[in-house]
Amino acid sequence: MIVIFAANRSWMSRTIRFITGSKWSHVAILDNDDCHVIEARGGYGVQRNNLLDFLGRYDITEYRYLPGDIEKARKLIGKPFDNKGIKGILFRSFEHCPNSWFCSELVAHAANYVPDFFAHKHTPESLYNLTTRLPE
Repeated sequence: MIVIFAANRSWMSRTIRFITGSKWSHVAILDNDDCHVIEARGGYGVQRNNLLDFLGRYDITEYRYLPGDIEKARKLIGKPFDNKGIKGILFRSFEHCPNSWFCSELVAHAANYVPDFFAHKHTPESLYNLTTRLPE
């Protein structure tokens, strides 16, 4: 599956990047139609959004390949955002709500390499390290 890593100049993006030591603060899955993404957003939960709207929210993005099953993410559309989980990442407690999702947790859940019980421990940076470049 193709995943898109992203960052912008917002205080939240800068905070996530600083605490996780990453270039990236957000990650989403490109849907099979190449016009939508599946993502978990604070305040919104898991959604399927227009790719152009997604790209408009970020100053920098990068497309990468991660073996996975997009259907696992698609089945979670409508689930709430994991506020406890994002705090768990930021404060290194790794507490989370099992039926709620933050961006990298959602992508890790759909990835082949990540057991479901470890999905909540992933950041955009740790997922980036599991990906490969797309063919030119």
